[in-house]
Amino acid sequence: MNSGFTHIPQYNHPMFPRQVLRDALTSISWQIHLLPPHLKVLAYCAVALSASISFDPAVIGPGPKPNSLADRSVFKHGADLRDYGVRRTPVYQALCAEALRLACQVNIILEPSEDNAASCFLLQFLIEPEKSRPWASGYLSHLRTLCDDAWAEENMNALAATVWAGYLSMEVLETTLNRQPILVSSHDQLLIMGPEPLSLQNLFASIQSVVQKRKEQPLIPFTVLRPCDYSSSSELDRVTQNLFADYARRHPLDESCIMDFISALNHLNAICSLIFNHEDETYPSDSLHCPPAATDSRLNLRSCAYIMTLSRTTLVLALHRELVRRARALPSASIPSSFATYTSPAQVVQAQAQADQWAAERIALLARQVHAMADLAVTEVASALRTMPSLPHMAHSHRGVVVEWAEFCISEAEANGSVSPERSATMQTLSEALKLIGYSWPLPSGLVERLDGFLQTQRLRQNPSNSIPVQSLVEESMFLDMFPAPLDNNWTSVFTLPPDLGKEFLFVGNGTYL
Repeated sequence: MNSGFTHIPQYNHPMFPRQVLRDALTSISWQIHLLPPHLKVLAYCAVALSASISFDPAVIGPGPKPNSLADRSVFKHGADLRDYGVRRTPVYQALCAEALRLACQVNIILEPSEDNAASCFLLQFLIEPEKSRPWASGYLSHLRTLCDDAWAEENMNALAATVWAGYLSMEVLETTLNRQPILVSSHDQLLIMGPEPLSLQNLFASIQSVVQKRKEQPLIPFTVLRPCDYSSSSELDRVTQNLFADYARRHPLDESCIMDFISALNHLNAICSLIFNHEDETYPSDSLHCPPAATDSRLNLRSCAYIMTLSRTTLVLALHRELVRRARALPSASIPSSFATYTSPAQVVQAQAQADQWAAERIALLARQVHAMADLAVTEVASALRTMPSLPHMAHSHRGVVVEWAEFCISEAEANGSVSPERSATMQTLSEALKLIGYSWPLPSGLVERLDGFLQTQRLRQNPSNSIPVQSLVEESMFLDMFPAPLDNNWTSVFTLPPDLGKEFLFVGNGTYL
């Protein structure tokens, strides 16, 4: 198996048969064409995805290249790696096409098995997003078939449930960003991971109790990942059915659904702040998490903070985008503000116009509220990116999120003509993140140039002599007290949950185990 694949988050999927594939390749001296058909498809999928980070000249072609995936002369703060993504595109696309051809030839989508489920899971990352998403549908269909009682008893524990929650949540968030139907249901989560975890309200109360009593609970950030991911996915599924879906868009806005969704977002924000905010000196900064000398645990905590922030802010972005779309679809003309009881057709028209005006005003109010949430969220995204645990987290799990937030920032900046110093720093971070993502993938045309061009204009406007840089964002992120290290672009810093998470009982909240 290509060693580069082990550095990609998809490698850690619970259903990916790492050892089976490795043993099969070893037994045939790594001659991939001799593998059985289903394993051959899986191997080609892994090779294709590995090509997205490979520095082999056979993949990226002639020219400069890193000496390794940990080459700090290349993977460094402020580096522009977009040329690598452009150079690798022809070979990457050819490998993806071959993996797709073999998958169709073997009909992996028709035969449920763990190997085929893993192949379908990888193929959805290799193929450009489509409305129907056949490989994602096949992946989830295989999961539903395989997840019987015997499978759950053999494969599911606290560690596995947390990892599964993360991957299913990633599936839901990616679907939302691409404006596609959500395929993961609450029933799927219960089927795969077992009983429903604590609600967000009860989870917050339980964590708050632990913090106030200064109990020693070293794995709180890890134990909350599953209930937070479950709640995020469930809330997004519900709001999609009532707000984002095509049928819902043909009907008036469900304001109660929006308010419930905003309430869930506020609870998620409160939970993140309670866990990762160390400004409160009433308890030691490390006692709730891990020994400060444990490097792996520290990296894992960065991963938890990063994942929880990117997940929650993606929900904010999805809601903001939908309210903007709804607001644009409503009539903007001024309507008379009063009318009597109507009996004639003209009065009926006037009444409808008044109702439309009220609806427009309510949507505008909600849009302003969510826009304020988005303004705060994009700052948190930038702070999370500055302390991201590894480049694969961003490039292979949250690429779409970074692109969408960059579009959000530059569209607003161009519309307003100027931005605050804090927003300038956020846009600078997003630009740098995109240039790192560009190592693996071509980016939307002109996006980075628009960001950099606007920032340069902003610098000249603030300081015509250009002798003083734009004021940097004052670092008040909740991560920086815990994670003071600079941006770490080491590809090998892959998220690994601690073995202690496999213990049956980790954290008690209101009499319920997480």
